[in-house]
Amino acid sequence: MSELQLKGIDPAQLEKLKTTVIEVARGLFENHLVISTFGVVSLRIPGTDNVLITPSGFSKNTLQNDHLIIVDLEGKLLAGKYRPSVETTMHTYVHKHRPELTTVIHTHSPMAVAFAAADVEIPCVSAEQAFVRKYSYPGTTEPSELKAILKSLEKTNAVLLRKHGVIVVGRTPEEGLDTAIVLEDVAKIAFHSIQLAKPREFTKAEINYLTEFKRTKYGQNPSPK
Repeated sequence: MSELQLKGIDPAQLEKLKTTVIEVARGLFENHLVISTFGVVSLRIPGTDNVLITPSGFSKNTLQNDHLIIVDLEGKLLAGKYRPSVETTMHTYVHKHRPELTTVIHTHSPMAVAFAAADVEIPCVSAEQAFVRKYSYPGTTEPSELKAILKSLEKTNAVLLRKHGVIVVGRTPEEGLDTAIVLEDVAKIAFHSIQLAKPREFTKAEINYLTEFKRTKYGQNPSPK
């Protein structure tokens, strides 16, 4: 880890970052957003062009700190003894072009993926939803598909990967995990509402209002100093 230390990342800080990635991965598993070895969590190491990411072939319920690997923004393995996930290119592409987003998460959450498998966007019928698009294929490295994902992420924190899964992003790991959880809940609400009736989708103006409301009025804002 000497290269990382030269860039101001000491071992103690790195271990904290690893623990955070593990906690997010466990959160995905516990909320039934991934099963078996599916899903990927990545976190950009502050002050570097390096990404901490879960490796290929590990259940998110059994991951340990020493299983995690470090790659650069081109996906090259820098540290760790395990093979990178096939989704590494997608993760590093987002990290490279959106440095303000510390966290990228890939899930196979069942209801959201059902919409992705059907090649259908999740209709916006609940206040929780002010996002969601659709794109891509498993393990994509095609520039056009990567650009499409990135383009969608300009206006949303969650994207359906066509016939594959979900990618969500966050300014913090906690925000990324929360978005993944909310997305699955939104998909469930949309699915059940469609079974009951033909719900009216929110208009663009209503979505804009909800987005601004969430940004400015929902939750707690830091007290002014």
